[in-house]
Amino acid sequence: MNKVVPIYPGWLVHAGLFFCAALVIGSSSYTFGLFVVPVTSELGFDRASISNGYIALLLGVALLSPLIGRLLDLYSARMVILTGGLSYSLGLYALTLSDNGYIIIALIFLPIAYGYTACGTLAVNTVIVRWFQKRRGRALGIMAASTSAGGFIMAPFTAAMIDGFDWRVALQINSGIVLTAVLLMVALLIRNHPTSSTAGYAEEFPESEENAAGHDRSSGTRAMPYRDLLRQRNFWLITLAIGLMLFCDQAMVTAQAPYFQDIGIDLTSAAFILSCMTASAIGGKLVVGHLSDKFDLRFIFIFVAAVHIALQVLYLLGPSYWTLLIFATLFGIGIGGVYPAWSMLTAAYFGTQSYGSVLGLMTIITKAMAILGVRMVGEIYDTYASYEPAFYVFIVAASVSIVLAFLLESKVSADTKSR
Repeated sequence: MNKVVPIYPGWLVHAGLFFCAALVIGSSSYTFGLFVVPVTSELGFDRASISNGYIALLLGVALLSPLIGRLLDLYSARMVILTGGLSYSLGLYALTLSDNGYIIIALIFLPIAYGYTACGTLAVNTVIVRWFQKRRGRALGIMAASTSAGGFIMAPFTAAMIDGFDWRVALQINSGIVLTAVLLMVALLIRNHPTSSTAGYAEEFPESEENAAGHDRSSGTRAMPYRDLLRQRNFWLITLAIGLMLFCDQAMVTAQAPYFQDIGIDLTSAAFILSCMTASAIGGKLVVGHLSDKFDLRFIFIFVAAVHIALQVLYLLGPSYWTLLIFATLFGIGIGGVYPAWSMLTAAYFGTQSYGSVLGLMTIITKAMAILGVRMVGEIYDTYASYEPAFYVFIVAASVSIVLAFLLESKVSADTKSR
């Protein structure tokens, strides 16, 4: 009779983190646009004013990330995630009680942004890298898909709540769902880190790995001071390389649909292309995560950046609908790989003890570069009545990121090194 192999407890922790991140990000980034029309209609805001809410979220996340990253390194990650869930849910509910634009912006900028960060990518990836080493890339790749899964679930659900009730009730329902989910996941599944007595620990953390001995101690005992991080050459190489990728990605989020329409593709067909790219990006997160466990991480990142360049070249050629659909879907694999590549590079070059601090500090810069990209692509279109000059800028940005990746020292996966 075959012996039943027990599941590694890290996957149960992973499931709890996945659920939290999916609901928080799915009920914010992926549903923001659904509230534009009902909120502007009821409260009399213009579209430009309502867009300030999303900018407030991005700025809040950028400014709060170093603080939350440090808290994750120094204190219990479970408690940070729990306070994040409480802050996010109370912030959502408070939005429904105010008609004042300044109060709404303040609520998004502080309690909602805090909760978004403390339950989102920064927090969940910090815990994941503590629980996984041999299969870290695979775990981070699956976790990266949580955002897309959250959007897939929460966007249609929220739309139904808005149609069936109103935008205030929809926010209140989402607030209750997130709070309940975070409380349950923290109580039942999420744990800070494994110990040497955890089932499957020896297989996940080979004795030859330098990080294996650190999990029996408090997570904050070796957190690197920020002044030391800022002196690290690798910190700046990774931050700028990823920032350039997000500079391209976030700008294209706003530019792709109108570009498709500019070259004669109707809105429905354009939406279908974007849907196929999104599905492909989910697969890309899993593929890049899996490959990150086996190959030099620099080359994984270079592949991701090269796909970005290929996509911009495709757009410059002004292809037919079917050509665009086929190749944009294929290139989506690389687009989805940015976040797992970022997570793996950070863990490989800085380890687990300072992971939250490093990622939090990086986020200030990468978010600023992303906001710059969003602003730039709009300015270029207004000036030239075309997105083509922006595509050339994106090609240059992705090319520079490849050069930055080459300047990193060689780092291969834990799985490769242990063989």
